[in-house]
Amino acid sequence: MYLYTYLSLQSFVEGCNVSGGENALVLQAENLLHTVPSKEYQYGLSLLRKAIRLYEEQKGISPENSKQDIPFFREKRRLLIGPELDIYKLSFYADEHVITSQLQSVKQPYLKLAIDYEQLAEHCLFENMFLIRCKYDEEEVVKNFVSQMDREYDKFFYDEEHSGFTADSHFFSLLCNACLEVKEPRFAGEQEWKLAVLRSPSEADYRYADGKLTASLPLSLPLASIRRVTFPDPESDELNYSALAGFMQHIGLSPERYLEGLIE
Repeated sequence: MYLYTYLSLQSFVEGCNVSGGENALVLQAENLLHTVPSKEYQYGLSLLRKAIRLYEEQKGISPENSKQDIPFFREKRRLLIGPELDIYKLSFYADEHVITSQLQSVKQPYLKLAIDYEQLAEHCLFENMFLIRCKYDEEEVVKNFVSQMDREYDKFFYDEEHSGFTADSHFFSLLCNACLEVKEPRFAGEQEWKLAVLRSPSEADYRYADGKLTASLPLSLPLASIRRVTFPDPESDELNYSALAGFMQHIGLSPERYLEGLIE
């Protein structure tokens, strides 16, 4: 199986690292909670809150003992309660023909990369990264969250001054999954996967541009996981296409084998 992603030609050229060690493509992962509309990740969190309500109804928990209103974020920050960790992600798609919202933020000219799923998954396993398939079935998502409340409900707590978890709680993982995995059913056609890592804010790179301060994190993918490179309109940008073929040869990716249009 292949997964597909879009990136600018500039990001591809600047991200290819062939100076010693394993050849790699370094991409800038975005801070999930800072770079996507809040409604995108709030949808998953709303289903988690719904699951807490349904669980309390099943167990007959009184309103005065309810945990439905537990804050999910630190005060005045887009940072989930729990460990001081941000979520950084790269997006991939199982359908190579889908036109996604990712393209809106990619600078022209751009490329589409086909990545070998198995090699990417193995790389994530050894590099402490997560490769997560998004979920679009609201009923199944809520059902799964409710089932996990049997193990987690007694392990998180809050009052007017404190929110927290017991040492054996996995509630922070539920919060992360709600933000990362869960998407509205109308986006099901995208078949999105997310490559994600959790990092302290102190580990990020920060850049101020166009009136906005953004955080990103460099993530390294093996060049050997690339199976095809597509330049969408080579006829109208022949110079860049030709130069791309030369660059790929320079980094050890045979253009005759990997560059669409030259593939024999």
